Amino acid sequence: MCLCALAGCAASPTPELQSGPDAEITFDGLVRADNTIMDSVWARPDIDFTGYRKVLFVPLGVSYRDVEPSDATTALRRTPRTREPELREFQLDEETKAYFQAEIGKAFSEEVSASSVYQVVDEPAADVLQIGVALLDVVSRVPPQAATQPRVYIDSVGEATLVLEVRGSMSNTVYLRAVDRRAAQQQSGMIESNRVSNAAEIRRLGRRWGSIVREGLESLLTGDSTR
Repeated sequence: MCLCALAGCAASPTPELQSGPDAEITFDGLVRADNTIMDSVWARPDIDFTGYRKVLFVPLGVSYRDVEPSDATTALRRTPRTREPELREFQLDEETKAYFQAEIGKAFSEEVSASSVYQVVDEPAADVLQIGVALLDVVSRVPPQAATQPRVYIDSVGEATLVLEVRGSMSNTVYLRAVDRRAAQQQSGMIESNRVSNAAEIRRLGRRWGSIVREGLESLLTGDSTR
């Protein structure tokens, strides 16, 4: 089996399934893979994807971390001179949740659809892999006053955990499961928080996850570990 699938083809050393008496095995027979770009990956050792060239993406939902309501008068306002900024968590209203899901979903979909190896379809079939996608424990790092006060700086727009399950679209058998938590942030440090910059970081995270999934699926379906 090509363990680059959804595991991170650029990882070094090469991803491989655990073996021996200490191997971590899930309740449904998946074996933990080591050396993966994604935080955790489990796969069925005997899977064979010969003949698959179609994938069906199925959204499994989005869940948000339950945090205490923030008081906009006391929420932290950061500046570039802040030496040790406090990391805070803030609730999202329903409009912002919908906006977040639309932005990250669009960026992810554009990446996973840009493949010349597989075709994205919208119906299950014997030659179709089903990819379940969920975002869990989504948390916002954007202070509530960032929308009304100028020059509020933040380290990260927020964080989320991506969960993927690869199944046979007809049998519903789980072949592979992957979990990855990442922050929507630039590597260069703090950014000024506004609707434009925050949306850009959300899309960046969606594209990053989408590219990992696309490249992993391409390797899985072609058996090419060098992709």
